[in-house]
Amino acid sequence: MYADLLEGAAIIIGGGIAGLLAARVLSSHFKQVMVLEKDVCPEKAIPRNGIPQSRHIHILLMKGKQILTELFPDLESVLISKGAHKVDLLADVKYHLATGFAMRLKSGMYTIACTRQLLENSIMGELLIQCQNVKIIYNTRVTSLTKCKNGNRILGVNTLSNNALSDFYGAQLIVDATGRRSETVQWLEKIGFGKPPELKINSWIGYATQKYKMPTDLNLDWKSLIVLTNPPVNPRMAVIYPVEGDNIIMVGLLGIGKTYPPTDKGGFMEFAKQIGVDEVKEIIEKSTPVSSIFGYREVGSRKYLFDRMKKWPDNFIALGDSVCSFNPMYGQGITVAAMCAKILKNHLENNITNYPIKKGFGQSFQRKVAKVNSFPWLLGTSEDLRWSSSEGPRPNLLTKIMQKYVNDVMLLGPESEIATRSFFAMLHLLRSPLVLFHPLIILHILYKKLVKNIKK
Repeated sequence: MYADLLEGAAIIIGGGIAGLLAARVLSSHFKQVMVLEKDVCPEKAIPRNGIPQSRHIHILLMKGKQILTELFPDLESVLISKGAHKVDLLADVKYHLATGFAMRLKSGMYTIACTRQLLENSIMGELLIQCQNVKIIYNTRVTSLTKCKNGNRILGVNTLSNNALSDFYGAQLIVDATGRRSETVQWLEKIGFGKPPELKINSWIGYATQKYKMPTDLNLDWKSLIVLTNPPVNPRMAVIYPVEGDNIIMVGLLGIGKTYPPTDKGGFMEFAKQIGVDEVKEIIEKSTPVSSIFGYREVGSRKYLFDRMKKWPDNFIALGDSVCSFNPMYGQGITVAAMCAKILKNHLENNITNYPIKKGFGQSFQRKVAKVNSFPWLLGTSEDLRWSSSEGPRPNLLTKIMQKYVNDVMLLGPESEIATRSFFAMLHLLRSPLVLFHPLIILHILYKKLVKNIKK
């Protein structure tokens, strides 16, 4: 049916945030961009089946917020108008570390807090306003890829709609943005491209999340409260996060190493008490539930090393969670998808002058994606591997030293402004780990170790 759209057409498989961002980028380079989404068309910002964790907290890291507002200049004002919150990452967020609460100060770094569904729905709305050549086709599941008989190109995708009708969509470029449950490995192996190496870190995480309406007389001096885990003592974590609605918050309880938070009222409260920070329990007790408690479990992190495959299609690429899915506890997924979209924008500008797409386009893009993924992967999995319950390749000596140093910097949060600014700039993917090696931070850590040794 759509084979005649081949010239100047691009296909994106998956209509989540990664797919919508890719569509925005591709709209500047292709005559028509088709987004194929297996879910039904959402009439409003509500959770959908294709995003099983959509009822849970999604933190938009500062780097992600920067890229989203570059791609969609009106997005921030649209979100705020719909009830989202502007949150300074240090002044408005109260972080609890093993050594106490981190310093509170105006950082100049802020993000937008809202539900995942409001963010996705608003991105979709801005995309369709800005890009008249983008079409989202719902109820359409991609079942396989079709390869040309001679050469290294994908002709298009085979699909099945919810009314059991099959179809073929041809395109010059095909993008997999289907996320954590991507079938790219199976599709490529089936048509002769082989399988990629794979890395897994199984950290066995679980969430339980409930929405609450807070009373207006609490007079809190923060908008969000985040209690981090404390390896190896306490595998529990809590996030209280403002979302759209009249004084509405989401309370997320998280556990690692199969320390799964319960989804019944009593178990939820008991888990909150075991976190060890009274404010978490008090907010729950003083607020009124406005939703059920929803649970979600995930094995951990997984990365496909597509960049190391001997053969890769010239005109097929994968990005976001389809390539590298992170432990959701660290909130990296949306931001890394945005970073991949920015890499795709630059890659297209440097490589596309006309059709067909030139040889090696796909493989060179996957190498760039691998570089984007490397730092957040190291950041998240290094933390996971501090738990003996996590399964996967153990870190080498250099990585262990780096882990220890990063943790030492984080624990300076209650007493060092420069350490606090530097650590959270890195955590939000604004700066590389090199920012942690400021001479004042190094001296502070050495001083604390010296004092500790003297006391011994």
